[in-house]
Amino acid sequence: MTGHYSKTEHQYILLTSESASFDHYSVYRDPQLPQIFSHNFVQLHDTFPLERLLNFLPSVPKLLDANYLHLKASPQHVFPLGLKQSLVKSGFVVEDELLYDMKLSDWKGQMGHPLTAWGTAKSLSDGSSIMKIYDSIYIGEAIAEQKLKRKYPFYEAGIIILVVCYSDQAQKVPIGCGELFIDHQEKTAKIEEVAILDQFQRKGYGSILVKEMLSIAKSLGMEAAYLVAASTDGATQFYEKLTFKKYERVHTVFHYFLT
Repeated sequence: MTGHYSKTEHQYILLTSESASFDHYSVYRDPQLPQIFSHNFVQLHDTFPLERLLNFLPSVPKLLDANYLHLKASPQHVFPLGLKQSLVKSGFVVEDELLYDMKLSDWKGQMGHPLTAWGTAKSLSDGSSIMKIYDSIYIGEAIAEQKLKRKYPFYEAGIIILVVCYSDQAQKVPIGCGELFIDHQEKTAKIEEVAILDQFQRKGYGSILVKEMLSIAKSLGMEAAYLVAASTDGATQFYEKLTFKKYERVHTVFHYFLT
């Protein structure tokens, strides 16, 4: 990734993925969890010539040692319409990742909402439980368990802060959680893996959770927070309502090969 917050993003990805850099692209792989697409992808550099993309794509599965193709363009790349049409015609899924940020000097929220918790043994247990339940719905229970096992040491060490949202002030029923990665060197926080159980969505809990995460980040001396949203997941309006600003768009290309 290049552009805004690239150093923080790189550090976050390296928590779970190995990195190899070449002249015009980098390869990120997680040998422990090759099934998690977000841990395994080829990232194009600004210098990659788009006219080479169609010829380059067949090499991506080999670079990832996977039965799928997952590639991210540079934020500087804009796919021409003809290229998009050729990709879709060839069976590739072309989508956009939208990157949002907020300058925390503008954030006036207060930390300590009674429906949220973080940094305790109970919140770590509750948040881990919710993350596993939520992931199981989308990636299956076995992979969700492996993913949690992969990330749990980072939660436990506080490298990633796991913030939990509850349905009640007694904090008996956890219903959502989110990751907050703090990059002290860059004074930047990344918000990731925001999840509210389906039956509790559209009831204000997501806003409570993200606002708490922003307040935590500011209390820890962060100057900015950012996140990545898929253009197709319906969350963009949610983040814009919280006054996040879209600052970059990244094209992604994906294809899964049946074997």
